[in-house]
Amino acid sequence: MFGYNITTLIIILVIALLLFGPKRLPELGDSIGKAIRGFKKATEDEPEPLPPSGEPPTKPKPEEQATAALKACPKCQKDLTGDFAFCPHCGQKVKENAGN
Repeated sequence: MFGYNITTLIIILVIALLLFGPKRLPELGDSIGKAIRGFKKATEDEPEPLPPSGEPPTKPKPEEQATAALKACPKCQKDLTGDFAFCPHCGQKVKENAGN
């Protein structure tokens, strides 16, 4: 059975009994069984389909690019090309300018 003879399996069971005790051993076997069933169920489920790669990525509109390029960090004055709450360069909180 599994490449082991009966003597080897008995020795393994005795060592497990000594390590975990008679009360903990059934709980341990139950949790291992549940984990194996969970892994089998997860591998049998179909994976979610990936989106088609033939579609070109959507580009932002020119108006959005212009407004994004106008944003600058108030502390380090570096241009921010994305919609950030904090500057990725210095960590300063980005505030919207009232004039733009």
